[in-house]
Amino acid sequence: MPESQWTDVGLCEDLKQQSLQEITYGKTRIALTYTNDTFSAISGVCNHVGGPLGKGRLDGDYVVCPWHYWKFHQKTGKGEAGYEQDQVPAYPTKIENGRLYVDLSSATIGKKQPHEPHPLACPVVRQAGPDVSSALPQRR
Repeated sequence: MPESQWTDVGLCEDLKQQSLQEITYGKTRIALTYTNDTFSAISGVCNHVGGPLGKGRLDGDYVVCPWHYWKFHQKTGKGEAGYEQDQVPAYPTKIENGRLYVDLSSATIGKKQPHEPHPLACPVVRQAGPDVSSALPQRR
């Protein structure tokens, strides 16, 4: 198990101002929620096509992706009822001296179950095209 990597996110009083927000540390995007006097942190990247969960909205206990409306529980990262096998990583949080910390090294494992294609999705059909190699600049 990796050693804890508690990262200082900021003052709790400041972070309480928004019920959902995106925070970024290095390459890690987190959707941070504050509801019922509790902070929770899940991955800020939607399983579907990488939408920004922290820029979505809350629907009860679920973070809703602003791109295609996939939902993930704000504490566990699990998908909504019927899609529990879709899960984004969830991160432990703690409060010390009025500051919020997120453990970036102890995230739960994300999972994605197979889904049927959307009924309106068009199949990708590749056909032979013209040879454009002669139009490309030649290297010397």
